[in-house]
Amino acid sequence: MDILVLGMVFFILLALVIGVIISRVSKSSKLEEELREEKELTHAIVASMGEGVLVLDTDYDIKLINPQAEKLLETTAKEAVGQKWAEFVKAYVGDQEITFDKRSSVKTLASGEIKITSIGDDHYYFTRSGRKFPIVAITAPLKREGKVVGVVKVFRDATHEKEIDRMKTDFISLASHQLRTPLSAIKWFTELLLDPAAGTLTMEQQGYAAKIAVSTDRMVSLVNSLLNISRIESGRIMIDPKPTDLLELVESVISELKRKMDTKGHKFIINTIDKLAPIPVDPKLIGHVYANLIDNAIKYTQDRGDISVFISKKNDEIISQISDSGFGIPVNEQQKLFQRFFRASNAIKHVTEGSGLGLYLVKAIVESSGGKIWFKSEEGKGSTFWFSLPIAGMQPKKGEVSLDS
Repeated sequence: MDILVLGMVFFILLALVIGVIISRVSKSSKLEEELREEKELTHAIVASMGEGVLVLDTDYDIKLINPQAEKLLETTAKEAVGQKWAEFVKAYVGDQEITFDKRSSVKTLASGEIKITSIGDDHYYFTRSGRKFPIVAITAPLKREGKVVGVVKVFRDATHEKEIDRMKTDFISLASHQLRTPLSAIKWFTELLLDPAAGTLTMEQQGYAAKIAVSTDRMVSLVNSLLNISRIESGRIMIDPKPTDLLELVESVISELKRKMDTKGHKFIINTIDKLAPIPVDPKLIGHVYANLIDNAIKYTQDRGDISVFISKKNDEIISQISDSGFGIPVNEQQKLFQRFFRASNAIKHVTEGSGLGLYLVKAIVESSGGKIWFKSEEGKGSTFWFSLPIAGMQPKKGEVSLDS
């Protein structure tokens, strides 16, 4: 009897164990099936994307390429997978090849940050067949358990956008040129009206003429900004580096803005950490950068505020810092600051005139000079802008026109 009971208990336990095993096998099979379906779905999504997709490992070897990337790069997955990305497809800024350390995939892998390549960056891919085409791209780190294990690059051919951008630039340039002639005439005749030698005006007439003069100056400034932007974007600006003492350049800018500064009663400080040797830069272009940043500090700082310029050397760069105790920039608007035509909401309340083109132009000049620009700002407390220039200076470039010509 005991043996029968034990036998029954054994078979019951065995059945339970078999049931658990069958259940686990069933769950495992279901999990494998779910993983397989998820993998197939991911593959289908990547394969059907209208943009090119590449996955690189930490050695920058191509691990995955989707059909659209195969089409754009004129290759096949069989040919591309396993190849070194930087060797397989060359990347250019304009006509200059991007060195390995400057490639977005290298920067992303090193920093773990997303890199965005926009139409304004003027990046191109050069396929092995010799086709060169403009691109816009997003390069993102591929992470596993918080560790960067590769890079995902999504890109597309920007030929159409590039052409539209060129047409827009050409239109702005043409329209601005056409506006300059009548504006120059208005400005000249207004100056004649205000000259006592041309005859006596009543106080009311003088007021009207003065308002015409101020408005004309604003329009001339806007037209010049539009022209300068179109020239830089089209690559027509010449760069003529000369050994330049940056401290003296800033002092000359300050002298031109002194009346504005004195009117508002600002306290101004300029300093350098060491005696800096002259560096080869285009004084007209870099002077424009200083003039815009200092003029902004004057405009957007309340009366009797503090403005300072500090120039220093760090490694192989010269860093210029322009600080003010002004209105600052709202946090939720700071990412838009270097966009064309953008003006901060609090700035518009205090200073109504302005085109929103100055900082866009400044950024274009600094980056075309091989430098960077960045800032820190707190609303109600002020802003600090920094921009860097390579200590080796700017590279000369032939062009059709100079700034404001």
